[in-house]
Amino acid sequence: MTMMKKIFYGLFLTLFLTNCASERKPDVERVNTVECSVITDSIFSSMPGSIFAMDGYVYWEDAMGTENFIHVVDVKSGNEICSFGNVGDGPDEFAYSLASVSPSGNFFLNDPVKGMEHLYTIDGSGSYSMKTDRYGKNTSITNLVHLDDETVVNLTPGAESLFCINSGEKTETGGKFPFTEKYENAYYLYQGKLAYNPEHNLLVYSCMGLPYIATYSWKNGKLSLENEIIGEIEGSSQNGKFIIDKDDPVGGAMELALTRNYIVTLDRDVEVEGEKPESKLLRDFSTLPHSLYVYDYDLNLLKIINTEYCILRICGDTRTDEIYAIVVDPEFSLMKINISSLNNH
Repeated sequence: MTMMKKIFYGLFLTLFLTNCASERKPDVERVNTVECSVITDSIFSSMPGSIFAMDGYVYWEDAMGTENFIHVVDVKSGNEICSFGNVGDGPDEFAYSLASVSPSGNFFLNDPVKGMEHLYTIDGSGSYSMKTDRYGKNTSITNLVHLDDETVVNLTPGAESLFCINSGEKTETGGKFPFTEKYENAYYLYQGKLAYNPEHNLLVYSCMGLPYIATYSWKNGKLSLENEIIGEIEGSSQNGKFIIDKDDPVGGAMELALTRNYIVTLDRDVEVEGEKPESKLLRDFSTLPHSLYVYDYDLNLLKIINTEYCILRICGDTRTDEIYAIVVDPEFSLMKINISSLNNH
């Protein structure tokens, strides 16, 4: 494993261990039954990374894998149809990979450290073609999302602007940090998730270190802030850094997923699950949250789904109201959850 991957994995573990307790939410309808099914229980990894869904496929990353670390599962059959992506120093290998799907159905692997992008097109037989592109290196990028095959919004929490937007040869910056004050630990403070719904033309940013979510409209090549919500944060400025109160470590959503009509986050519902128990291991999956928070695209919290599963990852399909989750049951399994079935409750 490369040093960059080790550094980022260490950062993820820090967020993973501190980030699963959500602030207490106002009264909202809670449900504990939702239509769901197991797609496959063959998720063989010591740490599944990000997952994405598009056109009947789920892509999941083996965060600790070095060979063929992206796995593609056919949702209908539950079978893995192909895998690709290698870690290394070779010309087509990745030092630090960031994955994304495009509304066109293409899957992308980017390496901002090496300035490399791979575009993968997959057919129904499991065969795929790959196209490689090169661009300027940018080590400040920690996450990204494709708005189309040519336009990428990069999350740059430690830079002067929250977002760096690349569209062809054009580069712009934008976005609003959760705090107006500048802090030296912004790189760690504002780590988060990005997702895009092309039908609504909305980009969603959720901060992992703080209880903060924002939506941005994408029109005429510009991002414009539409809505934002921020919970209560106990902390203070110390020596140029914002330090969160250790006695009240309220973090943000651990995961973010978009469907056709909903924004879904993975969070701990303290009212039902209780406070996060102390971890007994470096990766103690028994402390993972069980709850999914369902918002509309105006960021109104509609319902909280209290599941029976320890949930590690979620992603959404913006063409349906289905989300996909990697759960611990007791091994890793990939599940499909139908959010629209909540309308029957």
